[in-house]
Amino acid sequence: MNKKDIRKLKANPDNPRTMSEFMEGKLIESILVFPKMLELRPILINKDDVIVGGNGRVECLNKILALDDNEIEDYMFNQKKFRMASEEEKTGLLAFWAKWKKKPVTFVRILDDVSTEEEKEILVKDNLHYGEDDIEIMKRHFEREAIGDYLGSVAWNLYDYDDKINDKNLDLTKTYPEKFKCGYVECQMTDQEFKGLCARLEKYLEEHDGISDGFLTSLLLGK
Repeated sequence: MNKKDIRKLKANPDNPRTMSEFMEGKLIESILVFPKMLELRPILINKDDVIVGGNGRVECLNKILALDDNEIEDYMFNQKKFRMASEEEKTGLLAFWAKWKKKPVTFVRILDDVSTEEEKEILVKDNLHYGEDDIEIMKRHFEREAIGDYLGSVAWNLYDYDDKINDKNLDLTKTYPEKFKCGYVECQMTDQEFKGLCARLEKYLEEHDGISDGFLTSLLLGK
């Protein structure tokens, strides 16, 4: 399999895929904690080094190249896989990326046997998710936190409200915090305000298929 310097790969101007800042961060985390995936799923390029499949991954690799060692570790720490790794494994990952930054190459497959129209088709199809998740299998074989790490969010129907297997360590005693904190911003909060916030969140989740991304923005903008 071929390798190419990521700085020589050209973003495809016709790429229809976009990423939010949040999902870009999750992809960076995913690449950092599982670099082997770059070999298992190489970047698809044409003979002119234009990316046909993997524009987002290459964009994230370029951002990784600009990170210092502490920033890389901060990204990886967001993933449970890294937090639960042994010290030897953590050190190995950090050493891998320190070495990679000196020679930032990635695995590629050159599409020298496809037409221009086929390139366009691949460009679109590479981003499609045809199937649907089997919720029962997901519940039985994957931890919710792992799903959040892999996908960026956890769908509401992956929370099992009847079977306590997912909630065995959950304290169901209702408590209301005295403060609301977001980053460096912190303010006092009454029980009534907290209940109102919970109601707003519940309504938002119902309207957005159980996904909370964007809730804070809607709250701040009063939408």
